[in-house]
Amino acid sequence: MTKPSLLSVQEVLKILNVSRRTIYYWIKKGILKPIRLGGLYRFHPEDIEALITEQRSQARPKKRILAIDDDLLVRESLKMFLEREGIETTVVSGGREALELLSKEVFDLILVDVRMPEMNGIETLKAIRELRRRFGKPPLPEIVLTAYDDELVKKEAKKLGVRDFILKPFELNSFLSTLRKNLE
Repeated sequence: MTKPSLLSVQEVLKILNVSRRTIYYWIKKGILKPIRLGGLYRFHPEDIEALITEQRSQARPKKRILAIDDDLLVRESLKMFLEREGIETTVVSGGREALELLSKEVFDLILVDVRMPEMNGIETLKAIRELRRRFGKPPLPEIVLTAYDDELVKKEAKKLGVRDFILKPFELNSFLSTLRKNLE
């Protein structure tokens, strides 16, 4: 029976889909143990398999955000940006749609616009809280996203216990930082 051949750095790069720098960092930290042959690094396939298994077991599940906004452009922009950042994002156009979805799916954070037809953002948050209370679930972190700097809305959101209030347009890094803070 023949032993499987050793893998080169190039082969390991393709298998693990990481940068060369990551491979050398793992070698330095003792995460990967190479064999030196003729001045080149080689790896046992079973070591690579073990690393893949370990990484999968340590992988955190993606965080899920429900974004509620009546503006199609805002919804699609949020979804594209957040998913590029590794945050699973579901977008809906209003409160009723959000309530229906929340009765079937699990989310880690609610992002809601204030001014929407039918149910505004504050009414939507109150209805979401009531729905979660009926199911015996605690409130989710909530962030109000609005283009209007309305003091009455801010007071009502604060009274309700909304975690953050973000004005549109916003700076992307600051927005992402606020989201990550509330997802932890």
